[in-house]
Amino acid sequence: MGRRAVGVYAALVLIFTGMICRVYALSMGGALASAANTQSAFVLDVDNTRGVIYDCNLKPLVGTEVRKLAAVQPSPEAFTALAEAGEQVPAGASQTKPYLLPVEEEVYAKGVEMIDAVERYGDEQLAPHIVGYLNPEKTNGAAGIEMAYDDLLKQYDGSLKLRYTLDAAGHTLTLNPPEVLRDNYKSEGGVALTLDADFQRIAQRAMKGVEKGAAVVMDVATGDIKASVSVPAYDANDLAASLQDPDSPFVNRAFSQYNVGSTFKLVVAAAALESGVSRYERYTCEGYADVGGHIFYCHWRNGHGNIDLKKAIEISCNPFFIHLGLETGGKNIVSMAREIGFTRAAQFTDDIRTQSGTLPSDAELESDAAVANLSFGQGSLTATPIQIAQMVSTTANGGFAVTPRLVEGFTDDGKTYYEHTAAYAPSRVFSKRTSDILRETLVNNVEVGSGVKAKPTVAGVGAGGKTASAQTGIYLEPGVEESEVVHAWFAGYFPADTPKYAVVVLVEDGKSGEDTAAPIFRKIADGILVTELQRKGK
Repeated sequence: MGRRAVGVYAALVLIFTGMICRVYALSMGGALASAANTQSAFVLDVDNTRGVIYDCNLKPLVGTEVRKLAAVQPSPEAFTALAEAGEQVPAGASQTKPYLLPVEEEVYAKGVEMIDAVERYGDEQLAPHIVGYLNPEKTNGAAGIEMAYDDLLKQYDGSLKLRYTLDAAGHTLTLNPPEVLRDNYKSEGGVALTLDADFQRIAQRAMKGVEKGAAVVMDVATGDIKASVSVPAYDANDLAASLQDPDSPFVNRAFSQYNVGSTFKLVVAAAALESGVSRYERYTCEGYADVGGHIFYCHWRNGHGNIDLKKAIEISCNPFFIHLGLETGGKNIVSMAREIGFTRAAQFTDDIRTQSGTLPSDAELESDAAVANLSFGQGSLTATPIQIAQMVSTTANGGFAVTPRLVEGFTDDGKTYYEHTAAYAPSRVFSKRTSDILRETLVNNVEVGSGVKAKPTVAGVGAGGKTASAQTGIYLEPGVEESEVVHAWFAGYFPADTPKYAVVVLVEDGKSGEDTAAPIFRKIADGILVTELQRKGK
């Protein structure tokens, strides 16, 4: 009996030992199977997109260019094809796992997948100072519209990935093409601006030869900004290089305040006409004006003789406008300027706004010399190109001050708007009569005066405008009068008969508004006019 019991006991021990080993094997097999499943696929991150920034016609301002990428599965065939295409396998590239390689040309081979990835910013990026740029990690907007509408643009984030199958050794199976994983990639939702992409391109090309300056195109009826250029521009794809540029490419000069010179004579003339001064008021220019012992010289030292408002704008006579300003009163001029929009920053978003500019204080205006300076746009007066465009718009549209607008609305599909931003109704600041008189003088100036180089070349279309050469009191060589920095301006509108667009051109230290800024105005006007004719012909 004892031997039998021992045998039964031993048999039970063996059975239970076998069961335990079997359970352990099964559990380990599951773990190994799970590990095997985890290692059976490899996902390659290829590209990421975010919401689109559009123009007013829902044309994309970003993401319009592509970069070629090769998704490479390491293999002799792939390496041979890349070598034949002149592409270098990057040092440190995996010999087993797929990787991305930027290429210049298409590469066709087993184990190589070609992808057109989205380039957020182009080499000739439109409106970079408005669009802005992303942080170095490309995860958040860091400037411009990219930052102002970062949360909205992130709602349309998307990704493109490739999933590869691995063999037991962890190598990709080149016989099996990767699975393409698209998650909201190239979503078309985003924000639309008032800019017109075609007009923006025209204005940027017109400003090509300018070292530093700005140009603005504004709808005279609404204040919508149709183009905004600041040069030099930064490279959103190489911000580090732009940081080293001594010409400060990150400064948006279209939103910055400057001495404006004779463009301000439009405000003086409007204030004078509204206060009852006759449009036929005459004054004899002797080449200078003596204001309480302060001598203000005319650019024509021999004097222009007896002239009226129309002639004074045509020849940009400073003594005439000093006379007009003193007769009108400094406070009336400043009041008119404020109603038009001077000293009021344009606020486009919580993060995007212009500088406010400056006007002389009431205390300053107690001095006739300060009023004289203001009357031809000098002294403590500064304004932005945007504010000068508002001034031109008010002059051209019948006397209504406009509020600048930059953001048009929002879209989910890139085809229709689901919401438009609020637009402010223009407010009358001077009469249609005053507007008509000023328009007549400005058109005359472009036809026969200092603005002749601004006249559009498109047949039958005229323009109105005013030149300026604004002294700054800044000297490149201290004590040398000829080295003073003088900004060149042209502020005008077109067409002459039915004003539609105000265009303001500023060239820093351009010296002559007539010779430097006016021809740029003409290029912009010609380009827009031809574009609109082409659109009508479609």
